Amino acid sequence: MPIGCIYLGRRVMRIDRHELPGIGTLHAFTTRAGQRVGVIQRRDGLRTLALYRDDDPQAVHRAATLDPDEAHHLVDLLHPTVTVEHVTPVSSGPHVARLAVAAGSPVVGRRVGTLDARVIALVRDGDLVSWPDEGTELRDGDSIVVAGSADAVDAVARLLEPAGVPSGAGQAGRFAPQ
Repeated sequence: MPIGCIYLGRRVMRIDRHELPGIGTLHAFTTRAGQRVGVIQRRDGLRTLALYRDDDPQAVHRAATLDPDEAHHLVDLLHPTVTVEHVTPVSSGPHVARLAVAAGSPVVGRRVGTLDARVIALVRDGDLVSWPDEGTELRDGDSIVVAGSADAVDAVARLLEPAGVPSGAGQAGRFAPQ
């Protein structure tokens, strides 16, 4: 049964959800190139990534089973913006994170020099600005790379959350139920 649509620019991506008795839940979709892909969320906590055959969208061509850490790192590689939750913590030294400025974030219009951590890069409209001027104002859709103590990076991440969204909820895409 389809669980909803994800809006990718002007294209709507349909994700099908199927319960697999005794195993878990399969989420499957078709890429723009026509490749059928599935992710099985298993009851034992593992994830299986399945690529289906082109000539038979019901037959799995290749599959890889990932433990929770492997799945976490794969998501980090696939995600367009690394959030604090995706950055592997280090025991000492400076922390660095790439964070998205979401729509409705209270920092929209705020200058980068007023944040608790140093902004070392800004990505705006696909362009990278290294060491942006401290007077540069943040806009909806920007991504910033910040460096500082763990507390400073966490404080900036909390500021970037849109009003009314709990910390860590993420804004990777928009979901609209069918």
